Amino acid sequence: MLKSNNQQGLTMLEAAITIAVLLIGILTIVQVFPLSFKLGKTAEQSTVAINLAQAKIEELFYLDYDNIGVGTIETKHQLSDNPDNPFHYYQRQTTVEYVDQNLSYSASETELKKITVMVYWYHPILKYENSQEAIILISKK
Repeated sequence: MLKSNNQQGLTMLEAAITIAVLLIGILTIVQVFPLSFKLGKTAEQSTVAINLAQAKIEELFYLDYDNIGVGTIETKHQLSDNPDNPFHYYQRQTTVEYVDQNLSYSASETELKKITVMVYWYHPILKYENSQEAIILISKK
C-alpha cells in the first residue's frame, strides 16, 4: 500500500508569502489616508470660503440699490488679525459694477449691478493660494 505524503497546514515559505502579501495590502491602504485627509481639509476650507462670500453678499443684498457703491468696495484684506480666529487665514475682496442685459460691463448706470465677492486662502498642505468666487445681480426696484 502506498502512503500519501499530503500534509495539512502551511509551510514556512507559504506563511512568509501570505504575510508579505498582507503587508503590501495594508501599506497600500495606509498610504491612501493622508491623501483623504488633504482632500477633506480642502473641501472644508472651500466651504468656509464660500460661506464667507455668501455672508458679504447677504450684507449687501439687504442694502438699498442706491446705497451700494460701484467699484471696489472691499479691498483684499485679511478677515481677522487674531491667529486664534478660524477666519485669520482668509482674505476677501468685493467689487460692484454696472452690467447691461447681456451681463457685460457698462460704465454708465444700467439699473443692474453685479456684485463679485472673492475669498482667498492659503492651503498649508498643498502650498498655494486658493480662491472661491460668488456673484449676485441686484436690480433697481
